[in-house]
Amino acid sequence: MKKYKYILFSFSLIWSFSCDDKLEITPQDVLVAEVAISNLDDLETALTSVYSALRGDGLYQESMVYLPDLMADNLRIGDSNGGALRTEANWQYSSGDDIDTWEEAYRLIFRANLVIENAARFEDGTQKNRILGQALALRALSHFDLLRYYGADYGRNSASKGVPVIEVNEVGKPARNTVAEVYDKVFEDLLQARTLLGDVDKDVQENGPYFMDQKAVNALLARVSLYAGEWQNAVDYATSVISSSTLANPADYAAMWANDADAEVIFSVIFSTPDEGRLGSRLFDINTNRSTITLTADVAELYDAANDVRFSSFVLVNPDANPGDDVYLPIKYPGRGGERGLNNAKVLRVSEMYLIRAEAYTNIAGQDAAAMADLNALRTSRITGYAPENLSGAALADAIEVERRKELVAEGHRWFDLRRLGKGVTRGADCRGLTTSCDLAAGNFRFAFPIPQDEILANPNMVQNDQY
Repeated sequence: MKKYKYILFSFSLIWSFSCDDKLEITPQDVLVAEVAISNLDDLETALTSVYSALRGDGLYQESMVYLPDLMADNLRIGDSNGGALRTEANWQYSSGDDIDTWEEAYRLIFRANLVIENAARFEDGTQKNRILGQALALRALSHFDLLRYYGADYGRNSASKGVPVIEVNEVGKPARNTVAEVYDKVFEDLLQARTLLGDVDKDVQENGPYFMDQKAVNALLARVSLYAGEWQNAVDYATSVISSSTLANPADYAAMWANDADAEVIFSVIFSTPDEGRLGSRLFDINTNRSTITLTADVAELYDAANDVRFSSFVLVNPDANPGDDVYLPIKYPGRGGERGLNNAKVLRVSEMYLIRAEAYTNIAGQDAAAMADLNALRTSRITGYAPENLSGAALADAIEVERRKELVAEGHRWFDLRRLGKGVTRGADCRGLTTSCDLAAGNFRFAFPIPQDEILANPNMVQNDQY
């Protein structure tokens, strides 16, 4: 595994120095850390900067929340959109375009590494376990999110191009680790985090689900295992979460979105004030009932509008729209307290664990009944008067995929789901207006985002993704 100390990625970990000497200057964060972190309370303060990095546009304010749905078939550019995200929605991006995920994810990794490295200076104990476990979990999350966007593929043992794995901060010009090596490090960090967070001085989530506790780590392990095709592990990790959790009833489910209630949230990125970011501002303006990004008819019409709490929680039918206009407005992030776009990003939820386990079961011989039980349980909690079904084989797998669209719309999954399932994007009648690109074939090179051109220019060891 490649290791680097004080690594600088062109714009990725740089804030305040010139282009000519940016590869030779020690980042200011390092100097601050050496002076400021003198005890575990200081280390815990440093951990807050890792969490704050999650709120960037390239992470859980935009690129890891609703951009993956916009690039797929759940969301579309609205008729009132002035051009925001049109390049990404129409798959016209090049290495000169940047969604900020590369920069912001490595910034988070850099900050997490500062916590991890400085933790070694202190004696082992339950407070250190709590701090170090969270830093490791967040580093794993960012490496995995980078892999989802920039990795050449998702194969567990793939020797294809992944992303640089950064374990120790140092000035350097790293090459890309293989996809397999990225998985290895993500699993290693998460398993260590899970162990540490099992022996802590206090409840990590005593103030709400805004910090990575042991349950959140298990949930992330379930997600990573699903991508890796490690089906039994995905079942086991999801089960560990489900066994200590409950699906929200309809009233609590609606409040989870309307008021940012916790309900079945396992981990979320908190946006306390508009100054920290407006997660849903592009999706819905509560003051004008307008959206610059709208739901596709393809996904909105999957719901039972009369009986499914998700329809009333996610979809506002525009009564003034003509056929073909913006009929379905997305209200999943309505704006807490009437404040436009002010909502928390719900990164891990119990319902995803049911869907992960159900999909994993369909890939294990003889487990279709177990998969169907999970799908029925989820639907029963969402749809009034739901009559359980009995599906198997391809019909069951398709139903689980559809349920993921309905349950996880605008939570950052659809683009990655299509890619890992080996499927393309077909927009049909929703390809209109400012959405001009209608179909993207399975396996198209644009399913892997280009490494930012600034990174390529600054680092001779960095190899671009194919065809960019």
